Amino acid sequence: MAADEEFKQEVLRLAGPEVLTCIQCGTCSASCPTAHLMKPSIRRLVKHCLEGKKEEALRNETIWLCTSCQLCTVRCPRGIRPKAVVTALKELAEREKIKGKDQAYEELFQRQIKDYGRIAEILLSGEFMFVFPQGALQSMELGLEMAPKGKIKLAVEKIRGRDEVRRIMEELGKG
Repeated sequence: MAADEEFKQEVLRLAGPEVLTCIQCGTCSASCPTAHLMKPSIRRLVKHCLEGKKEEALRNETIWLCTSCQLCTVRCPRGIRPKAVVTALKELAEREKIKGKDQAYEELFQRQIKDYGRIAEILLSGEFMFVFPQGALQSMELGLEMAPKGKIKLAVEKIRGRDEVRRIMEELGKG
């Protein structure tokens, strides 16, 4: 079985065989409150899956922008669950260690909470720029706006009780 067909079958296994009945009407995309941010749209994402286009389906921000509101599922005239497709793609991306910018940021954020008990803005922004260089300009603009107002501290301050914070993070499975 070719890799593209294997990918398609894995998505169908996770999201349901009814995905095969998608008529590409676009109702899912038209219903989505975050559709204006999604490239590709939910409709196109489903199409990528049906065509076995693994890279296009897994390496985009759309799967990380879904708010799980289920409007796409409620309004689908074919009874397909586009949200299930998104969930399947997230699972597959995580298996392959593919991360969206939000997921990368969240991991850095959580690590700082665990290590310092708080966020160190300069360090977090710097690390994020290495992980997601496309966001460098936005981070710098924000830093230039916040620094003169005293909202950014250059030194990393550790709080008392870091061991307790670390214990909580580990208990939550974030450590």
